[in-house]
Amino acid sequence: MAFKKVKIIQLVLAVCLVQTASIYAQNPESINIDTTTGHAIKNGASGFNVRIADKVWSYTHPDFVASVKELKPGWLRYFSGTMGDAFSSATGQYDLDYIAMFDHQKPYLKGHRFTEVKGPHRVTDLYHLLSEINGKLVITVNAFSETPEMVMELARFCKNNNIKVETWQFCNEPYFYVPNRNRYWWNDGYDYAAKMQPYAEAIQEVLPDAKLALNYTWDGVWTFMKEINKFQKTNGAYWNTFSKHSYAPHTGKKETLEQAYKRANTKLIEATSPSAMSEIEDYTWKGALMIITEFGVWNSPLNGIYSGIYNVEYIMRQLQHTNTTYVAAHEVSNKFLPAVNKNNLLEDAFKNNQQIDTDTIITGIHRDIEGKTLKIYHEATNNSNFLYKTDISKMVQVPGLKGTEANGMFVQTYKGNNGFNYLVITNRSEESNQFQVNINGTPLKETLLTNYISADVLKTRNPDIQETTYKNGLITVKPFSISISKWKTNSSALTQPTIYKASIEKNGIQLNWGEVGLATAYKVYYGTDALNLNKSITVKNKTAILFEAVEKGKPYYFKLQALNKAIESPISDVVSVTFNKPEQPEIFKVSRRDYSVTLFWKSVANAKGYLIHYVDENGKDIEIDTDNVFGYRIEGLKDQTDYQFTVSAYNGLGRGEASDKENVTVSSRIPFSPRNVSAVKKSSNTIEVKWHSQDQVLEGTSYNVYRGEKLHEFTKIATAVKDTVFLDNNILNDKQYYYTVKGLTDAGESNFYPNIATAFSAENNDKITIQVVETKEDGYLVKVKLNKLQLKENDAFGIIINNVSYLNVEDIKIEGTRRPEETKQFQAFIPLSKVKQNSNYTIKAFITKQGKTLESALVNQHITTK
Repeated sequence: MAFKKVKIIQLVLAVCLVQTASIYAQNPESINIDTTTGHAIKNGASGFNVRIADKVWSYTHPDFVASVKELKPGWLRYFSGTMGDAFSSATGQYDLDYIAMFDHQKPYLKGHRFTEVKGPHRVTDLYHLLSEINGKLVITVNAFSETPEMVMELARFCKNNNIKVETWQFCNEPYFYVPNRNRYWWNDGYDYAAKMQPYAEAIQEVLPDAKLALNYTWDGVWTFMKEINKFQKTNGAYWNTFSKHSYAPHTGKKETLEQAYKRANTKLIEATSPSAMSEIEDYTWKGALMIITEFGVWNSPLNGIYSGIYNVEYIMRQLQHTNTTYVAAHEVSNKFLPAVNKNNLLEDAFKNNQQIDTDTIITGIHRDIEGKTLKIYHEATNNSNFLYKTDISKMVQVPGLKGTEANGMFVQTYKGNNGFNYLVITNRSEESNQFQVNINGTPLKETLLTNYISADVLKTRNPDIQETTYKNGLITVKPFSISISKWKTNSSALTQPTIYKASIEKNGIQLNWGEVGLATAYKVYYGTDALNLNKSITVKNKTAILFEAVEKGKPYYFKLQALNKAIESPISDVVSVTFNKPEQPEIFKVSRRDYSVTLFWKSVANAKGYLIHYVDENGKDIEIDTDNVFGYRIEGLKDQTDYQFTVSAYNGLGRGEASDKENVTVSSRIPFSPRNVSAVKKSSNTIEVKWHSQDQVLEGTSYNVYRGEKLHEFTKIATAVKDTVFLDNNILNDKQYYYTVKGLTDAGESNFYPNIATAFSAENNDKITIQVVETKEDGYLVKVKLNKLQLKENDAFGIIINNVSYLNVEDIKIEGTRRPEETKQFQAFIPLSKVKQNSNYTIKAFITKQGKTLESALVNQHITTK
């Protein structure tokens, strides 16, 4: 009898399960797409930062080219992130004088060794690669080691070569070069904004309509950003775009996979939320355009399926903001990377002073999960310029920080311009669910063609791309997955084409443009009057044409339109060339280093490349074809020898007139500049200027000190200073002064000045002084003394600590304590729980009175934890 009861119960349960499954299949949750509302996005909004200087790859390496073509980003960043801080935009190589300006030289020295062997990383080569994927270019200006004059010539070079730059960003992560990290490029965000203005003006002199972006912050850390905003309120904004970097899940401590998972779930949503954008607009302006030139997970337990999902979802969530323009993952060569590391071949070649063609060193390609997810996602972003409003009926929840839950899915619909629409779904949970896709309240009837990547467990490292189809709008969202589904539509459009190159050839003018999807032909308009391009020619099945019916000495203008039956694209920007030999270039800067000379010249229009001519020490004529750059390092010269150099430009019609001769004496005794110049106002008539000498200094080196009241306009105020400190006692109390220092030997001065120090007044900060930091068993006790200042009942006070041992810009505030009778001093305790092991912290004291905060001097004390 008992046996029969068990059987009956089992049968009832089975029937219930079948009925439940049937109900689930009949009534799945829904994804609802509203095609009547949405907002525009940039076509090709998703791109990459580029960092290949310290790899075998170059812009022309076949494996790198293949990787970029397969990943097909909408845009790439030149030159790089941190690796660009000592890079010369003129030569396409690292400059030892630039490297000497930094306290962390090791990665730049590696970049120097590698580009010495590989050859230059030229912006023209990267732009040519972009032409093959119809991609865009963003440039990060190296304002750490290059002058506004050099940046102006970079802008001129881009203009002369018809290189279109979507946005010019000023510096990579400037917020790490401030005094609390013992670096003095700028005192704060206000000073950074002031120092970038000459660079902005230099670019605008050449390109008046340029998009210019200050680099404000990492996500959620607004101190530097608030200081930039203070400059904006005081002086107005000369820039027109906001930029930032984002590594929201990053932490300086080791975490378990579970801890990292919770952190990333919370931080992803925080960093991309409407409230985060609202904060950005609070410190910029309403509707400020935003570009993100680097983002990533940077939390190693999450490397794998989670980081692959995160990257796509981060871009999607940022694109929900109407003012987001472009978003770049960091970085292209760790998404698809060399399958075999052959860096040792370059190290050996440099050591042996051997030139090798690194493009012949085949590495193969390792396709990482982060590259795979972005590869399938880029089909949507490259073929769309509009997002439809999309929501989900039931949100999956995932664990977040501090016991909270966070949304674990995200959906977004892209209006395609290629005859398809795209539905992108990310799922950071272990759940699998079925959804009915509805468009304007009606179930989608078209077949969904889906590429997806998924994993059953979070620790999965590198699953492959899968394909499937779904009927009647019923789609299954797998655990830990990203899926890109497309369906056919009756709508298509042609995107605006880009003319990437217009060059003077022997027989005419060669025009090259990027291939536009769905285009079957291109109509080229041309003429000699920019306002009346009354001639046209239709080109089919190719993206280049040679115009032979041109006359010498005449300017020609071109624009382009893509065609497909009755569809026409917007017309491209106009490019112009003059069918003539190039004009005479001008050498504007020469630097000497050991047995080499680097020439920098002003590029000229219509040039395909440049020739350097000189007579060597044996009386032999030497000619070097530099290719298309505006700077070149000539090596292997003889010490203490005089040379005369000229530069001439050439194109298909021949060589233009050579520059004026530049007389240079090669010397191995040219000193490097010192580094890390600082200037602190000690009293109303004294400013103390300090600097760090290089680790290795030439015998007989001294220093020249320069001062200016305007940036980059200096007067020498001290010569042959033997020490690394100088007191300027000849100042006016109400003047703002800027300082820099050059090295000096019997052979002359160093080639470039290092950072410019803005004089900072310690007088205004002597009201709050950290007297001592005592190490205790369970932390650190900080004792603070007040001068000319008293604490009152409603005052807030304490200390601010900042971990400067890794890339972190977040201030940690710790409240102070005092006895009621103590109005001239207080103390604050830093528990060990507030600090990380093996780290270096700076400490500042603060008092807030009636909403106004006073702080102690820029860097008053440090602690080092063990």
